[in-house]
Amino acid sequence: MQLWKRAGLYVCRKKGKTLLLSLMIFLLSSFGVTGLLLRSAVDSAMTKTRQSLKGAFRVAPDMQNSDNVEVDQEEGQTSIRYVGKPLNEEVAEAIRRSQNIDNYDIVIKREAMLPNHISLVDYNGKYLEDPVAMHLVSVEAHTEGRYAGDFQKERLRLTEGELVTVDDQYAAVISTKLALQNQLEIGDEIGISPQEGFAGREIRVTVKGLFTVEEKQQDTDVAAPVFLLENRIFIDSTSAGVMAGETGADYIDFFVEDPAHVPAMIEEIQNLEEIDWKSFAVTAHIEEYEKIADSLGDMSVLSDTLLIISVALSTVVLSLTQILFHRSREHETGILLSIGISKAEIVQQHFMEMAMTSLAPFVVSFVFCILEFSFYMAALNIEGTMDMGLALSAMLLTFGWGSTVLLVSVLLSNLWLMRFQPKRIFSKLS
Repeated sequence: MQLWKRAGLYVCRKKGKTLLLSLMIFLLSSFGVTGLLLRSAVDSAMTKTRQSLKGAFRVAPDMQNSDNVEVDQEEGQTSIRYVGKPLNEEVAEAIRRSQNIDNYDIVIKREAMLPNHISLVDYNGKYLEDPVAMHLVSVEAHTEGRYAGDFQKERLRLTEGELVTVDDQYAAVISTKLALQNQLEIGDEIGISPQEGFAGREIRVTVKGLFTVEEKQQDTDVAAPVFLLENRIFIDSTSAGVMAGETGADYIDFFVEDPAHVPAMIEEIQNLEEIDWKSFAVTAHIEEYEKIADSLGDMSVLSDTLLIISVALSTVVLSLTQILFHRSREHETGILLSIGISKAEIVQQHFMEMAMTSLAPFVVSFVFCILEFSFYMAALNIEGTMDMGLALSAMLLTFGWGSTVLLVSVLLSNLWLMRFQPKRIFSKLS
């Protein structure tokens, strides 16, 4: 008789044992499915939480390496100048190609001079007689203006026009106060020149947008005009590169979707041979993620522990139950051995019996737990419905782990069969 037929006949004949075993498997399976759903939900929640925090790392000139700096002393003043390899778009693209990075921001910050016919916003009148102070402005360039920290932190708010973009050339965004004071409008041109003695050349930029200052500034009564946000000018990277010359960017920020991947990314990019890492330093910007990393790890450990407990408990309970059932099957086992059925085939039959008994409880418990899980999501006002990917993953894991538990429990419960010789079994029956 074929193996599956013998297993089917036994399951049908022992209805009481089959019903009891099915009920037990249903309870254990429900416990296991709940653990799997909880683990999957925790993983999903952790991923979404990390992605909501975002992550970044910054590449900047390494000013701690003495080979990259040059110290000048003139008229009692000391200045430090970077002389290493320039940090430019070639470096940014090399890093971007090596990693899964969608966006980066090349940042150039300089102090530059405006023409004499443009006057700066001044709150205290202390610098009216200083021709340099009244025309020295802070110029800041970004690949995309939306990456500027002052706009992201809402210290500045765009009120008219647009911020600079990666496609802009010779465009600028200035404050409404600076524009009103000098009768400037969107579309007007402004000349910006490097400070005397600095590299680069004069550029002419077109006003593309206007912003207002939303945050009160400190010490405006004594601050020089260059330190006031009203006198800050945001320009595009192309014009900044012309004005700054060959010195390169101040830093480049690379934005990563999952902050947990940042440390590994930094380790990998520092092995890129096409970049001179003696000239540059890399720092991670994942402070928000680091604050909750331990809590996320604890959630993961807790869900893993519950899942392991459910698997171990299911294996032990099913093994002990089968051992009790097998005690009444020694006579049957002896007959099967006497007609040439091998021990391996008997174990396979026992596994097939368990599989037939477990199929319906597995399906019912899975459907029951999915519905219960969806109900609790609705009760807790969690937006959306049960994610199909989560449900499919839980289903595959349920049947995978379920099959493994059944197999291990069958093997453990049949150790007595593998340990005894046929002669000892027959002597025990006589």
